[in-house]
Amino acid sequence: MFVISIELQVNYYRMLRLTGWKGQQIDIFLFLVHAIGWIAGSIILYKLTAKWLARRRLVYVTTILWLPYSIIFTFLFASIFPITNQGDSPAPVQGLILFAMIFSFPFYIAILNFLCRFLSADNAQRL
Repeated sequence: MFVISIELQVNYYRMLRLTGWKGQQIDIFLFLVHAIGWIAGSIILYKLTAKWLARRRLVYVTTILWLPYSIIFTFLFASIFPITNQGDSPAPVQGLILFAMIFSFPFYIAILNFLCRFLSADNAQRL
């Protein structure tokens, strides 16, 4: 979920060049992909966490483990699809946006894990 979001943002100019769409069309497309991905990803992550890790303290390790996986997948994507056209390079401000995403994503995972652990503990007590 995180890597797809990063790659879509970093490859904005490449998508413009390859699709021939205008900037506004790409912006709408990226917004829809991010919104649908965030909603669907949150639901899927919640269900998987509730099913496998909800009653264990191991659930909080996932707030750290996303980083190595993201680095590996980003490196693989960059190796398979290198930027060959200098016009496809991301804008300098893109780094600030990526830093904000990198710093906020662990909090998103921690909140999701906390909700999953809290709500599944409530359900276990009701039974």
